[in-house]
Amino acid sequence: MPTEHLVTMLAASPPQRAVQVLMSMPVARRGKLLAAMNGPLLARLLLAADADRRAALLTLLDDDRLAAELASLPPADAAAVLAAMPADRTAAQLRRVPSEHLTTLLEAVDSPQREHLVRVLDPERLTDLRRIRYEKAVIESLRRTSAELSWVPQDTGSNLFAVVFQRVFGISLCHVDTPPLPAAAVIMAHQLFAKHRVDGVLAVTNAVAAPFPPLDPPPTHVLTWAPDDTDGVLARALVRLAG
Repeated sequence: MPTEHLVTMLAASPPQRAVQVLMSMPVARRGKLLAAMNGPLLARLLLAADADRRAALLTLLDDDRLAAELASLPPADAAAVLAAMPADRTAAQLRRVPSEHLTTLLEAVDSPQREHLVRVLDPERLTDLRRIRYEKAVIESLRRTSAELSWVPQDTGSNLFAVVFQRVFGISLCHVDTPPLPAAAVIMAHQLFAKHRVDGVLAVTNAVAAPFPPLDPPPTHVLTWAPDDTDGVLARALVRLAG
């Protein structure tokens, strides 16, 4: 039977049955069939296979092909496949996922799958992941206060303009893994936004801040904020900054 007809037949079969049929074929034939499958079908078969059969199928998929097909899937489906794969293959694939997309993958699966994915992450990616998740929480909270937000153009940091009460404030997102927030981070935020003539600067951090020297205008405040704090904490900080 031609390859395309077999792929159509496998796609129409219950996934467990399709895996049995596929595994009954010679390895070379399996490789040709897998090469002709799209991402959704591959995902169905990998999730339906037991650990041994899944490992056998994965030996026929190189990392480039697997990454391309996973990228074509909805985040929940891609994350489920990643969580079901052997740890070494999962780790290799996660290294290809930009940190900004990694949070979406992790949020798309349940706790046991999420814990498996986090366990195989490179340690430096975990640091980046915590930062991104914190920044996302701050931004979502600020948006719920009706602040109009925009990123500072041509800036490599995590700095935003916030328009509140028809005034423009600078918001610097300052997540740190080890407290305290260095005074240098506050000074850098102040220097950056002073160039843009904002009405005030707010450094939002997950940690206590080290003492920093008095600064020239614009007024600069530090807010220690956690994702379980209410939106009102940020809103009140902006009101105080507005004077």
